[in-house]
Amino acid sequence: MGVLMDTSEIEQTLKESLALEQKGYKWYSEGAEKITNSLGRKMLKRLAEDELTHINRIKEIYVSLTEVALDDVKVEEPNLAVFDEIFTRMKNQVDDAIDDLTEVGVDDEEIINVALELESHAKFYYEEAAEKTTDKVVKNFYTMLAREEKSHYDLLVQTNQYMANPSLFFGMGEH
Repeated sequence: MGVLMDTSEIEQTLKESLALEQKGYKWYSEGAEKITNSLGRKMLKRLAEDELTHINRIKEIYVSLTEVALDDVKVEEPNLAVFDEIFTRMKNQVDDAIDDLTEVGVDDEEIINVALELESHAKFYYEEAAEKTTDKVVKNFYTMLAREEKSHYDLLVQTNQYMANPSLFFGMGEH
């Protein structure tokens, strides 16, 4: 286990979590507008709604710890020095993929693949945060978020499988 977080590091991690969820919300909202597959569109809209729920939960936890509304606090891009090199590499890959998708010619599979990267990145981040905090409420919160991000990832994998071959997805095609 890495170095445990003190109160100021917990606050900073919550701020970084907020930035991560806001980026996810923006991506899913934009992706829902671009994707042509109706199932994919519905799924991305649902994920955007889930990100809003996460944003609100993060704000509530922050207020409970600091008695200051997170809306009143300047939120910056995550300071990745807190986590190891793998996390930094993952973030850069996700950022590059998002930049690539702003170009013309994006297809549905690319949109889902970037979403998979976002969810994997978020899950890893929240698992690390849960491991490094000693605050029970924050630890439980990050563990719950990591589980939710894992379920989002699994949903995206299933969506990709369906979009690739709907008959196999429903067990009607050849295996």
